[in-house]
Amino acid sequence: MPEADGTRDRRYLVFTLGSDDFALDAGIVRELLRPPRLTRVPGAPAALAGLTNLHGTALPVLDLRRVVRPGLEPATEPTRVVVAEAAEAVGLLVDRVVAFSAGAESFEEEGPSKVRRLTIAAGSGQARVLDLPALVAEAFPRGRAGASAGVRHERVEVANVADAERVALVSFTAAGRSYALPLERVAEVLALPPDVVPVPRAGAAALGVIALRGRVLPLLNLPALLGLAAPLPGSEARIVVARLGGTETGLVVDALGPILRLAPDAVDPVPSALNRGGATAVDAICRVGAAGMLVSVLSADRLLEGTSVTTSTVRSHNAKTSDVMARDATEQVVVFDVGGESYGVAVGAVREVLRVPETMARLPRSPDLVVGAIDVRGTVLAVVDQRRRFGLPPGQASPRRRIVVLEAGGSVAGLLVDGVSRMLRLDAAAIRPTPGFPEDVENAVDRVATLDDGSLLPIVNASALLAGTDRSVRASTKRPRRQDAGAEPAA
Repeated sequence: MPEADGTRDRRYLVFTLGSDDFALDAGIVRELLRPPRLTRVPGAPAALAGLTNLHGTALPVLDLRRVVRPGLEPATEPTRVVVAEAAEAVGLLVDRVVAFSAGAESFEEEGPSKVRRLTIAAGSGQARVLDLPALVAEAFPRGRAGASAGVRHERVEVANVADAERVALVSFTAAGRSYALPLERVAEVLALPPDVVPVPRAGAAALGVIALRGRVLPLLNLPALLGLAAPLPGSEARIVVARLGGTETGLVVDALGPILRLAPDAVDPVPSALNRGGATAVDAICRVGAAGMLVSVLSADRLLEGTSVTTSTVRSHNAKTSDVMARDATEQVVVFDVGGESYGVAVGAVREVLRVPETMARLPRSPDLVVGAIDVRGTVLAVVDQRRRFGLPPGQASPRRRIVVLEAGGSVAGLLVDGVSRMLRLDAAAIRPTPGFPEDVENAVDRVATLDDGSLLPIVNASALLAGTDRSVRASTKRPRRQDAGAEPAA
């Protein structure tokens, strides 16, 4: 027989999981929501259904059925998310909310422990009272929920002096030609929205304006600005938000190219015969790859000379001071897509972004997630299928796919991703640790950012990701190589 605990009646939230009723003390319940869109986080504990944005904060949403009823095959989709407090807020997916009800608690022996039971007038009349902090601890046995203040926010540092001396450039194409801007002059790269507002009599290069974080951003068609034929922007068009002479301007380009990190001797000044009077908008010419492809580095100070563009002033009259302040208060990430989800990685860890070659060299006896190897300027790099790394089936060949070359913690590898969409500069205040994750080196996603549109962007820990990849590749390459190693089509 249940043993009464002698406490007075309290109020509880009663809900169902399958055919059984469960209850939470109403005092820890903050609100009830309909199931929102969840951002899946690879490497998360099985009980974490995903993350959602709640009032500007990333809320972990726990699938209670995987913790309380792991063997239950749900007949229906959950209809509510209960937001409750367990050191910090957590969302709980439940099948159905029955009622807020008063009831009397009792204890019932169940194996070596006692289970709290609730006698109520609603539902089945009996509900099991859940100990939410204990459930969260069970779901995340080495979790960090409630301990975000002690979490280290890792920033990827440049590995050595040689890398620190490299010239970092953001490249793009305009009218079929390759151009670049210094990385420190690029605030972010965005997709071109459909709702550009035209400005009458603004000039041939002006496309209009868009709203960006509470201010108006002018858009200029870069080919027209450079005096080239300027076709209408296509689906691959991007906005490069650049700091030009202390102001921010959106340069509309045909497509985003690789992020380049070049040795200083690969960057040459513009020949004097082409630079008479300082009229050219090009600062330097750089040689990329073994074939020596030439990329023109635009002058951020002279690009707008001779135009009548009025732009939004960056929050300082001193452009150099403004850049330093922006870097201190923000973090820049490259956004890539895998399986319909977007992820970010610190731009400091991205060596470059490459197109997928037609063939890749096979690494004998390598793990399934390693699809092959490529030669990048004399260095052989393993290429990891990021879909398989995230537990997804391999993707189909597509012209959007890219190889993101990462370098961190002394390791270098290429990530095969479904696409690289943009580059963002995130406010540091919008980034927080991913709640409740084990402190495990294999956990590749350890932070999440809340974007301006309310969506969430999981941020990949480059060091953790490459550490696991490096161990797998080293283990495979220590085995004897077969003599029939050849090449296979790019996966």
